[in-house]
Amino acid sequence: MTQPETAQANGSMANLSIAERVRHGYPTMTEALRRVADFVLAEPVNAARMSIYSAAKELDVSAATANRFARAIGFSGYSEFRDELIRSFEVALEPVRRLEAEISRSSSNLDVIGQSLREDIENIAETLQQLTAERADEAVELIMNARRIFVLGFDNAFSLGAIFANGLQRLRDNVVTIANFEGGVGAARQLMGFGRDDLVIAIAFPRYVRDTIQLARLAHAHGVAILAITDSHQSPLAGLAKISLFCRSNRSFASMSNASALALIEALVAAVSLRLPESVRKAEEFTTLALPFLEVGATPANRK
Repeated sequence: MTQPETAQANGSMANLSIAERVRHGYPTMTEALRRVADFVLAEPVNAARMSIYSAAKELDVSAATANRFARAIGFSGYSEFRDELIRSFEVALEPVRRLEAEISRSSSNLDVIGQSLREDIENIAETLQQLTAERADEAVELIMNARRIFVLGFDNAFSLGAIFANGLQRLRDNVVTIANFEGGVGAARQLMGFGRDDLVIAIAFPRYVRDTIQLARLAHAHGVAILAITDSHQSPLAGLAKISLFCRSNRSFASMSNASALALIEALVAAVSLRLPESVRKAEEFTTLALPFLEVGATPANRK
């Protein structure tokens, strides 16, 4: 491969994870390179720990083969590949390190609860500060005008997506989300029929679930508009989305806080309900349908 071709290949893989790079290059690898690739995919932690010479000895290949493998997946050499692999684990393990540091401190239960609540207040305030009128208008317009909406998210984002879909289903038709048993393949099956008149709402925060990003790429490739709810411009969703809404999600005791994302989701549902002419009729229909399943007559504590 010539130098310009190598640079082009490296650029095309720059936004992919190491596992994605390996799978992308695997079909054209030699048997020796595949031996290294199989090891990296099966034991990434051990691969990160080993020097090039230790890895080569373990796999019965030459150091030159290890370097060729690294170049085949877009790195200048094995050293750069290993550095990036180590960095990827540092990001994934950061919440564990924070929790470890907090546990070592002497804090009462009230201290922990208070810190957590204060963090969420700061997260929501920062989320609101980042939101512009233009971006809010565009997000609401996307939701209102889409023919169909697919709400996409896994792990914690699955629960957030279910709340979002539930709120929108009370206001408009053709809103779906991932069923518990479906996973990535089921979501891909539902997205197959989506096109330019539809909308995918994708929710992902560090540590980003790969299925969410891959499905968002699939939707983007088919011309489907994407509304991303994520943490920053550095999110892999941001480059795919027509509109990105950013939520600050700092948390000392976990990988992220869900509070700001949940608050933003509920705020978006409220904004859509005030803009859709049929929202009152839909609300009445839902209340009538739900009445047999509700305990009526009790006055909520926050009402006088």
